[in-house]
Amino acid sequence: MKSRQKTASNLHLWPWYGSWGILVLLALCGTASYFSFFHLPPALTDGDLGRLPYAFNGARAWNTLVGLDALGPKPVGSVANEVGAVKLLEREFTLINATKHAVQEVLYEKQITSGAYCINFFGSSMTSVYRNVQNLIVRMAGQEGVDGALMLNCHFDSVASSPGASDDCGSCAVMLEILRVLSRGSERPRHPIVFLFNGAEETPLQASHGFITQHRWAKEIRAFLNLESVGSGGKELLFQSGPQHPWLVEAYARAVRHPFAHAIGEEIFQSGFIPSDTDFRIFRDFGHIPGLDFAHIFNGFRYHTRYDSVEYLLPAVLQNTGDNVLSLVRLITGGDYLERSVQERAVGKSVFFDFLGLFFVTWSEKEAAIMNVLVAILGLMVGYWATLRNVGSQHWRAVARESLLHGFCATLVGAGAAVGFNLVIAFLLDHFFQRSMAWFSTYTLTIGLYCLPAMVLLFIAHREFHRLFQRKETPLPLSLAVKTRLTGVYLFWSVIMIGATIAGLRSAYVISVLLACMVLVPLISEPYPWHLKSKIASIVLSGIWVFLHTVALLWTTQFFHIFANIFIPIAGRSGANDNPDLLIATVTAVCSLLVCSFMLPLVNLLRNPYRSIIGTLLALFLISVLLAIASPLGFPYRQATPQQLPKVQRILAQHTLRQWYDSNGTVRADDAGYLFRLWDRHNEATIREVIASNGGDAGSIYKPSQMGECATEVFCGFPASAVRFSSLWYAQPKSNHPEAVEMVKLSLESRNKTTAKDGSAVNSRLVFNLAGSYQSSILVRPRRNVTLVAWNLTPQLPRQLSVGEDHRAYYVLITHGLPGQLLQLILDLEQSATDASSAVQTPLVDISVTSNFWEYHEHFRPAFSKFIKSFPHWAHVVPSVSIVNLYSF
Repeated sequence: MKSRQKTASNLHLWPWYGSWGILVLLALCGTASYFSFFHLPPALTDGDLGRLPYAFNGARAWNTLVGLDALGPKPVGSVANEVGAVKLLEREFTLINATKHAVQEVLYEKQITSGAYCINFFGSSMTSVYRNVQNLIVRMAGQEGVDGALMLNCHFDSVASSPGASDDCGSCAVMLEILRVLSRGSERPRHPIVFLFNGAEETPLQASHGFITQHRWAKEIRAFLNLESVGSGGKELLFQSGPQHPWLVEAYARAVRHPFAHAIGEEIFQSGFIPSDTDFRIFRDFGHIPGLDFAHIFNGFRYHTRYDSVEYLLPAVLQNTGDNVLSLVRLITGGDYLERSVQERAVGKSVFFDFLGLFFVTWSEKEAAIMNVLVAILGLMVGYWATLRNVGSQHWRAVARESLLHGFCATLVGAGAAVGFNLVIAFLLDHFFQRSMAWFSTYTLTIGLYCLPAMVLLFIAHREFHRLFQRKETPLPLSLAVKTRLTGVYLFWSVIMIGATIAGLRSAYVISVLLACMVLVPLISEPYPWHLKSKIASIVLSGIWVFLHTVALLWTTQFFHIFANIFIPIAGRSGANDNPDLLIATVTAVCSLLVCSFMLPLVNLLRNPYRSIIGTLLALFLISVLLAIASPLGFPYRQATPQQLPKVQRILAQHTLRQWYDSNGTVRADDAGYLFRLWDRHNEATIREVIASNGGDAGSIYKPSQMGECATEVFCGFPASAVRFSSLWYAQPKSNHPEAVEMVKLSLESRNKTTAKDGSAVNSRLVFNLAGSYQSSILVRPRRNVTLVAWNLTPQLPRQLSVGEDHRAYYVLITHGLPGQLLQLILDLEQSATDASSAVQTPLVDISVTSNFWEYHEHFRPAFSKFIKSFPHWAHVVPSVSIVNLYSF
């Protein structure tokens, strides 16, 4: 028996270099799936207008985008946003109206809107107040007697320092071209179409609230398409849908020519992992209408930086988005979908995905759950049957042992070891080598530092389980043992998939499709069919074997690229407190397991696996570590050059003046400094180096949360963000205080006091005026034993913004588009009669008012301008001026 087993083992062992075939196949599939995201249709040009007059023309949309990009940064309230962008878009509306078909009715309205609402933004409760922000709205009439409209939304404002070519002027250019094409049609769409170009999204999400809650056309909206961007280039991802309206995804499946959509993106986005939000939330929560949310997710390094410009975009990006959205608009507005939006409510969510843009699949949640269970059961039945038919059912214990111990348990132990080892590497790179984020600018280091060691440990786990626990006498020859272990891997993923399905996670489809690819593998007589005696059968079955594994690798490697392109750029704006390598290490370990799990048992078919595949991967890992810690490739940031794309470090520098006012409205004390928001792990080191290079004193650098004012002042006397997020304060001398000529000024207009009927409490009404149409924020902190019971901003009081146990206040964000009138603030405060009658009268409330000035370069102090220019070229510095006024009443 021993001799027979040895012969069988030798017969089925591969030469050591056979591992290279596995690695080559993996590399080819990973490369193909990566480039599929950037395979875009060529943009139509002006020369195609005569041939394709009713097709989306990327060149024409590009011309609009170039005009918007030339305006530069367009923060809300700036001349570029409120005047320049509005004039450009209105000029386009006029031209479109002049060239429309006679049968079409195209109406345009400018909405200047003000309002307020409470919202929880990334765990922070706040009241969002907007004044005179602008919406430009175009309505294409539908056929008479047909109700319900489709809305398309984009925003033309941008953050300070960024032209916003991708976020979100490109979407506005796409919408203009769609409007232009549809308006020239000889037949009206069945349903009206509303095009909303909103001018205050980055503030955040304010103009969309003004439209959906106040404009008369909002009442007829039945569904919407929101066009956004958190990157720059590539395909647009459908990442949010509904809610509860699967017909929208069905329409997408029918209409879209270049699909790119994954339900797992929706679950990740709505989980809060991504520090961003879109107007989709406003339309869903305040308008109670369903929709689809699209965004470009690739090259997020340029998002909200000066490099989000046409210089780093291609017309083909607009063409891809335009083709998809135009087809979808035509389908929805030409059929009965919008009637269904009224009828089909609370019918569940959709599970949807595409395969490399080649085709698109959508199921209901129930159908997906059934599919998951069937795939799990069928695959396990086929796997065990394929083995037992060869050895006989009497050997079921040996088969079960191979699958559970060498398949399931080896994979489980390897997965734990991979995650654990990756976390150790992440810790060492951050704490001992100060080289966290080495992968930020060198994408391949993500693979070298974290994917390769994860694969090494997974292969070692399977090899060592084989060496330690393989019985010398077994009815299973090595070939069948490996096949049975593959069934154990199938069981491993089936357990996870069923658990995710029970938990209601739609993203279980990621595993379901992988398992569906591997269902047929056990039906092939060997895990590697090229040893069959029949040459034809060997070729055919070998082709099937390679095809199934190739499809599985293409499917799984795409998720590594998607997750890497989402989470790696986010590391540059996720804060300084947490080591971002820990997240990247965990995600890459999981992705590595997903990609190579069905290759793991094959390691035992290799002669000298430690010399071949394990040794090769380990050597590449060690080379990657050396490159990360001892070469320029491990430096996280890159400046823009003709040879390389920018990967910048973000730095927010606020030249801040703090002023304390007495009860007479006179400044009794002030100070000033540079306030830095720490966006990533290395911000503090960069800032300290720049300060030192300018001859600064390290003793003048503090963390706001550790300063003495924290004991008495609301949020330490700083803007709320300085305490909510990691920040640095660099004190400045009197000679370098910013000018305080322009700012929002708070004045107390009246104070009325009344006593409750039962005499238990004293109520005080304080009426304030806020003068100045500038971007600002307010913190209202009632004193001890004083309660804010009502105010005039919203019908109900929101929860207070809380940071730890020491900092609590009502947080109000105020945005001004066009200049307007005074804003009145009324506070109703309640105090016990005992406290109110105290001989020592203390203030009832502390109020902090912060005025923020973006794109304010002409008013910068020379010293501040010089300081900003001294930052490295690979740093993207957003400079501003802030005035913090502190009051007690």
